[in-house]
Amino acid sequence: MMKKTSALLLAGLLTLAGSAGLAQTADQPDMGRLFNKVNSVAAQLQENLSGLEANIQASRDSIEKGGEVLDAMLESVKRVNASMDEDSEIWTELDALLELWEQRRQETLTKSESNPAFLPIAQAWQSRLDTGRELRNQISTERANSLALMRAIESDRDIVLAYYELGQADKAIESLQKVSANLTSLNENMQAIVKTASDAQQVPIAP
Repeated sequence: MMKKTSALLLAGLLTLAGSAGLAQTADQPDMGRLFNKVNSVAAQLQENLSGLEANIQASRDSIEKGGEVLDAMLESVKRVNASMDEDSEIWTELDALLELWEQRRQETLTKSESNPAFLPIAQAWQSRLDTGRELRNQISTERANSLALMRAIESDRDIVLAYYELGQADKAIESLQKVSANLTSLNENMQAIVKTASDAQQVPIAP
């Protein structure tokens, strides 16, 4: 009996591995490719934050430098937002992956009706779907957050520069540091997205 159960589980796991392989053919969406895109966006944002505080302090006596720091922060946010737009490669590929995984789940669930070994495989696909949907929600949230931050920077730019013109550098620096704090928060959220994308990339082991 134990040998038969082991054989069924082995057959099921091999089926899952085979199905995962199907999801990575050239004409289908690929989770590894999606992960690389998400990771690249997050890594670029993190790199842009490097040395930001020093640049802010260096702009204390220069309206030109202050403007450059603001523009650099705005550009960083724009890149993140554009990367997660509904027409972006990340969003399009994730949608296609969710559709594919749902198809795999339905297929294995149907097969489980005649072969119980397929049931844990269907459950594994469900687990991957749940993680993918969590990723989708995170991306959607950060798209909205980055858009709001982008608009705030654009709206406050003239005010920050006006503080420089008045010689109130402390006020200008304070405003820049607030933007920097929001960028840091965005960076932390992007790292969480990378973590979820990594989780979704793993083929879940059937229970």
